[in-house]
Parts: sequence; C-alpha cells; structure tokens
Amino acid sequence: MRFEMLKNISIFVFLLVGSAMSQSVFAGKWTGEGEFGFTSTSGNTDSQSLNAKLGIGKKYEKWAHNAIVDVLQSSDNGVDSADSYVITEKSEYKFAKKTFAFGRVRHEEDKFSGFDHQSVVSFGVGHMFIENEKHSLQASAGIGYKDLEDDLGADTQESVFDGELKYAFAISKTSAFNQNVFVESGESNTYSKSETFLKLVVVGNLGAKIGYEVKHNSDVPVGVEKTDKKTTVTLVYSF
Repeated sequence: MRFEMLKNISIFVFLLVGSAMSQSVFAGKWTGEGEFGFTSTSGNTDSQSLNAKLGIGKKYEKWAHNAIVDVLQSSDNGVDSADSYVITEKSEYKFAKKTFAFGRVRHEEDKFSGFDHQSVVSFGVGHMFIENEKHSLQASAGIGYKDLEDDLGADTQESVFDGELKYAFAISKTSAFNQNVFVESGESNTYSKSETFLKLVVVGNLGAKIGYEVKHNSDVPVGVEKTDKKTTVTLVYSF
C-alpha cells in the first residue's frame, strides 16, 4: 500500500510539474537544505532517535518550487516509540507583485497517529503581506481533496480547506527565527501543525537548528492522543 501510494503521488507530481512547468523546473539552479539529528543511549536505558529532513527548491522567473521529505524514528529499549515520514511538494506561480497561486501535494504516514496515511492534493492563492530585510509574513488559503485511512482500514475521501501562515525574522546575518502554522480542515478531521524554530550559521554552509513542532488531529481512533509534540536539535547543511 505504501509503495503504491508513493508511486501515485510521484506520478501526479511529475505530471503537475513536468507538463505545465517544465521550463521553470529544468532551467536555472536548484538549492537545498539537509538536516540530521541522531541520539543514542545505552546502559540502564537503551534508546535511539533519528530525525532527518531534506528540502530542495528553486525560483525561476514567476515560478517557485519546493519539496520536503521529513523522517522521524525513535525506539526505547527495543520498542518503537515514533515512526513517521512526510512528503510535501508545493509549486507557486506569482501572477502579481506579491500574490501567487499554488498547488500542493502532501502525504503523511505516522505509525502512532492512529492513521495509516493522510494524502492531500490542494490548490489556492497566497499573498506576501510583509517582505523586507528583517521580516516576512506570508499567508495562503485554498481547497483540496483528502484521502484519509485509519489503522482499522476505514477509508475517507473528502474536500478540505487548506490554510498556511509563515513568518520569518532575520535576527542577524547568522541567525533567524521562523514560525509556520498549517491547517487542513475537513468534515471528518482537522489536521494542524505548528513549527517554531531558530536557525544559526556555524561556519560556511553548516548550521544548527533548534525546533519545536506540535501536530494535532481533531478526531482520532480510541486510545490515540490527539496532539503530538516534537523538540529537535539538528545539524543543517545548505547547498
């Protein structure tokens, strides 16, 4: 099931980006950022925790493309306590100086969320309300189609509202603060995520990131917590 879902998403992204945006995708240079954090303890407590993220993006004329893969795995005394990954692709087309249209694909699998997967395709518009040397504030909203399956195999397809708010503050040349809020709201479930993080440049392209993430599902199977919280400290390499 996981392979088929990823294959279908990959085909959709290829068609979405490749047909209408081929010139913007293949022209110019891609940039990226990789994060990696790993913790291992042994003795009275045996635990391992892995947090990794890879993001790539580019801007070309009126287009902007960004794709992110986010992985979290954790175990305590040989028992898994966290196992999730999220794949997101977003493409934007700026049709005015500060206003853009977007298309987004998101697929998430979290072993401990009570859901087998959450997959969404959405489209909408956004606007950059603030953009200067110190601050930026961007908001977007749209509608989409969501496929949601819980651990018991109950499958739901529904339309959803897609909303996102992104704020960035350049504290100095070597440090930046970011706050992102994302919401997908449908009849059966509202999924929301808040990301707060501080990025620091260590030397050259190498940096560090301290982050705090909160994910919430409004309706979950019995015995599953609605809210998950994650604190991370990772090394970051930009290219």
